[in-house]
Parts: sequence; structure tokens; C-alpha cells
Amino acid sequence: MSTGWRIWPILTVCMCSASVGYAETLEITSTEWARPRSGNQIISFTVLQGVVEHLEQRPKSAVTIHYAGGDEGLLWAEELRGWLVALGVTGDRIILVPGLAEHDRIVLETF
Repeated sequence: MSTGWRIWPILTVCMCSASVGYAETLEITSTEWARPRSGNQIISFTVLQGVVEHLEQRPKSAVTIHYAGGDEGLLWAEELRGWLVALGVTGDRIILVPGLAEHDRIVLETF
């Protein structure tokens, strides 16, 4: 078997796995989030625009919100979840995951 024939199965697997899923990781710092929030401010938030756009383009995708544990982290994650729902994301597509090491940010992962 020549070398060319061996590479095709590998390339096929790589191409298929690349098209199966696309994950993007974004973050919001506590400084960014500390600004007063209103509907207009939230819809102009670039990170949230990207998340909503990703979810609209991929109907079977979801977003995971990674946040620091404790009451403050949970409140922040729940508020962010509420804003995403207000922007049209259904609650079943939003997953909250505590345990982020950094307390000054939230990490959003779309998949």
C-alpha cells in the first residue's frame, strides 16, 4: 500500500470531525459586567451578540456558562442567563457550570 492511500482515511476523519462541531469560548470580565445594564446596553454587548448569533445559526447548539462558585458567582450567572433568555435563547440551551477558578470573569462556551 502506498503512502498516499494511507493518508486518505486520516484526512477523511479530520475533515469530518472539523465539520461535526464548532466550539467557541468567550469571556466577560467583572469590569465589563459592572456597567449599568439595560436592554440597549445588553444588545450592544459584543460577546452576547456572538453567542446569540452562534445559537441562531446552529439550532442544536447550546451555551455553557462557567462561573465561580458561591452566591456572587451564581447571581451573576443567573442574571446572564436571564438576559440570554430575554434575547431569545431558550432556557434548555443554557447550561450553568460552577467551579471556575477566576472570580473576576465568566466564561461562555458555545458548542
